[in-house]
Amino acid sequence: MSGIVIEKVRKSFDTKDGVVEALKDVNLNIDSGDIYGIIGMSGAGKSTLVRCMNFLEVPTEGQVLIDGKALGDLTEKELRKQREEIGMIFQHFNLLMQKSVIDNVCFPLYIKGKKKAEARKRAAELLEIVGLGDRQNAYPAQLSGGQKQRVAIARALASDPKILLCDEATSALDPQTTSSILELLKKINKQFGITIVIITHQMSVVREICTHVAIMYEGEVVEKGLVADIFANPLHPYTEALFSAIPMPDPDLKRNRIILEGNIPSPANPPKGCKFHTRCRKCMEICKNQVPEVKDMGNGHKVRCHLYD
Repeated sequence: MSGIVIEKVRKSFDTKDGVVEALKDVNLNIDSGDIYGIIGMSGAGKSTLVRCMNFLEVPTEGQVLIDGKALGDLTEKELRKQREEIGMIFQHFNLLMQKSVIDNVCFPLYIKGKKKAEARKRAAELLEIVGLGDRQNAYPAQLSGGQKQRVAIARALASDPKILLCDEATSALDPQTTSSILELLKKINKQFGITIVIITHQMSVVREICTHVAIMYEGEVVEKGLVADIFANPLHPYTEALFSAIPMPDPDLKRNRIILEGNIPSPANPPKGCKFHTRCRKCMEICKNQVPEVKDMGNGHKVRCHLYD
């Protein structure tokens, strides 16, 4: 199968407070060329999941397949080769501050053994694509946040990846700059056919760029499907709460804001039953004792909630 397949992935960590299950029974199918959003608040497991996609974190159980190849079956050499097809950009850019813009973009090309002239030619092409052709000799300290992220995107594209993982890539940017970066990612997706995975806590980002979305809470995917379907008909109470926080473009229009009561459960001591039941305004007795199964609501829209038993 072409694209990314996450099958029954679980990831746990040993901590001083006990074993923390950061991911539990995560299943996703991300088609080649798609722009797929993964959303949730801090601690939901989003970043752990994206690091499992390139095996920077090895799942405790389950498997990750890229274009039909199980990453867990690859040798170290094969895994390094596979990672060349997976680019990554981060919230805080992770640029080399003592290197110029073009040298930052050249860095992965030098690692691959490209000669300096060839690397700089490719880097210059990529900087043109991201709109920084005239800033090649600048240094990161001379750039705005949006420009730094454009350099990071150019660097991620240097190895001609098939997949681009974006971990909170717009969280440190203002709304106008965020919009311009999202437009750039859409352009790259269309021009190169790159599969893009967007990790975010901003529903507005998902609405603007993604075709599919998965909503995570405490290490579990509680709802997933087409963005259009989920925005039109959010099913899980947690999804409804996230949607209620999206600002309205018209200041005279008001949403009925859903305020989540209670505290986020301790990852080392999660509640019985549905993990969300301690904060859910629609909690039923069954939610406190029994883990809900995933229900298929049609057209790929799936939800993990007892409301739909």
